[in-house]
Parts: sequence; C-alpha cells; structure tokens
Amino acid sequence: MKGYKIWFGFVLIMLMTVAACQSGEQEPEEVDEEVSEEVEEADESKSEEEEQEEVTAGSEERPQYEVWIADQGTNEIHIIDGVTHEIIDMIDFGDVGDKPHMLVFDEAGDYGYSANMGSGTVSVIRGEDREVVATLETDEGAHAAVPTPDGRRVLVANTPGESMTEILIDHDNEEYAVGRHLELTEVDLLQDEEEFPNHRPICLEYTEDSSKAYVTLGGGGLFIMDVEEFEVVKAFGKSDIGAHGCGTILSPDGKHMFANSGSTELAEYYVFDTETDELIYTGETGGIDAHGVKFTPDGEYLWMLNRVTDDAAIIDPETFEVIEMVDFVGDAPDLLVFSPDGKYAYISLRGPEPATGTHDMAGDTPGVAIIDVESKEKVGLIELSGDPHGIDLRVLD
Repeated sequence: MKGYKIWFGFVLIMLMTVAACQSGEQEPEEVDEEVSEEVEEADESKSEEEEQEEVTAGSEERPQYEVWIADQGTNEIHIIDGVTHEIIDMIDFGDVGDKPHMLVFDEAGDYGYSANMGSGTVSVIRGEDREVVATLETDEGAHAAVPTPDGRRVLVANTPGESMTEILIDHDNEEYAVGRHLELTEVDLLQDEEEFPNHRPICLEYTEDSSKAYVTLGGGGLFIMDVEEFEVVKAFGKSDIGAHGCGTILSPDGKHMFANSGSTELAEYYVFDTETDELIYTGETGGIDAHGVKFTPDGEYLWMLNRVTDDAAIIDPETFEVIEMVDFVGDAPDLLVFSPDGKYAYISLRGPEPATGTHDMAGDTPGVAIIDVESKEKVGLIELSGDPHGIDLRVLD
C-alpha cells in the first residue's frame, strides 16, 4: 500500500511538471507574437517616413527654377514652379500687349522679353517681381524679340510688318528705347522675287560674340545680319531654305547655327558654319512641320519638335544626323525648354483655336507637356485654356 502511494505521488508530480512546462511554453509564444507585430509595425512606419524624407530631400536637391509660358489666346503669362509643377503666378497682359507670342529671357534670367503680335509691341518684364517695366512699339506683328548675348540690345522680327527693329538696353536704369529700323522690302540682297516670295522675318539667333544674327523668312529663305552695322550681309533663298522657317539655335561650341522649316508637308533642318556663313548640311527630321528646338543642358543632343506629327527628332550636333525619335510629346507641340538638370523637357502645346499661325497647327490639349528625358515618355500635362506658345525657363538663385 505504501509503495502504491509513492508511485501515485510520483506520477502526480510528473503530470504537474508537464502541465507547467506546457503552460510556460505557450505564454512566451503569445508575448513573442505581440512583440513581433509591434516590431513589424515600427519597421513599416519607419519605412514610410524614410520614403517621404527621400521625396522631400530629392525636391530640395533639384535645382530651383520657374517655367514661364505665354498664352496668346488669353493674353496671360503663367509662371510654373519647376519642382512642384504647379502654376504659382500669372501676369495679366490684357492692358499690356495683345497676343504675347514669343517669350525670351536674357542669359542672366533677370529680364524677359515678350513679343506681342496682336499689338506690334515688345514688353520687358523684370523676372524677380514679375513687373512689366516697359512696353515699346516696334511694327506690325512683332513675332520674336531676342536679346543679344552681350546684353546691349534686342532685335525684333516683325513678321507682317516685314521689318527688323532694334531696342537699346540700359538695365542699370531700366531704360529701353527703340533704335534703328530696317525695312526688309528695301534690302538689295532680298529683291529676287522667285527666291524671296515675301520678306516676313520669323525667328532669329545670334553668334556667341553677338556680331551676327541668323533670321528665317516666312516664304522661304534666311538672311544674316551684321548686328553692329544693322544691315543684311548675306542671304539664302527658298531653293536652299524652306518656308515657315524657325528653329534657329547656336550649337554649344558656337561653331554651327541650326535652323529649320516646316509646313503640313515639309520638315527640314539646316546647319551653317558660323565662321564662313556657309550652308553645310540639310536633313529631314523624320516628321512633319519642324519648329521648336533646344539643346539638352549637357549639350549632347538637339531636340527638334514636329508640330503636325506630334513627335520630336533627336539630332547629334557633331554628325548633324537624327539618331532617335521621340514618338509622342503631346498634341500640337510648338516650343520647348529643359530643366537645368536635364531631367524634364517642357513643351508648349497649342490650343484648338490658334491665335496666330500660317497653317493648321491646332491641338486639343492646350498647356505644357512634361517629358521625362531619360525614358522619352510624357509624364504630365499642365493644363491651360487658350493658345500657349512662347516658353522659357528662369533659374532662381
């Protein structure tokens, strides 16, 4: 009997020990599970915070700049923040100038020049506070007002007026005055009616020393001006340069001047030697209606827009050949600029009722298209309501 009690006691102790062990094992498992969940939540929370910090840090590291876009359909100039891509301000041109067409800043980004086609005037805008400090009459249909690299003057292409006007600059005193005026119908080098059907200047660009300006003509052709003497020194007829020319831009090394021509059937581009002023290359963009041009900030590539086919040709500035096409950049693209870091291209898209133009260039999505340069994909659209055209970029300090 005594042995039975001892054996029973031993069994009872063993059962209690096993139960206690099982209970002890379960409790830590529950605790470990709760701790694990808390750690995972903390890790997820930390990850989200880190991602947000990376986005914010990325925005702060990107260069600070503004994109200015002239809407000639609404008589407004819109200012877009380059980091947020939001419209942050607007300049009402209702009482300033009609149909602000081309908008070009000086090299320092201090002053912008708006050529107002509807009123035949040029307005000078101080970039820092966005104030219009002067508006000057030039001639009928002021199309493009471009400052010289040396900052001494602005040449204005008055398209319907068939003339060129000089504006003299005194930024220190913010004084601007109309200087010399040239009637292109009276220029001896442009008298051949077969080669120069009209004398309507369109777009212009300078050599890097500001001594010469290359100017395209609406009916076909191009002429070169001696800027200091304010006279035409050389001309090419429509046999060499097609109609509706624009796209004048100097190569980064200053050795070549590019230009183009475009219509509903044509898209050619041309290269000139700036030392000899000879036409040395003619090519086709691969699209229709070549127009706006810009070099990437690193100077490696020239983008050339085709308005009818809604695409862009990428040109090698050394071989002058098209090396790639961007299939779609937006509906009715016109002009473009690049962000300072080369990440984005900003392209003005025309509206359904173009305020200016010689042929069909209407689009259904007026605004500014944002193109990711690396992927060549359209990644955004800043919507406007009229007929956007002139576009330029102002880098902030």
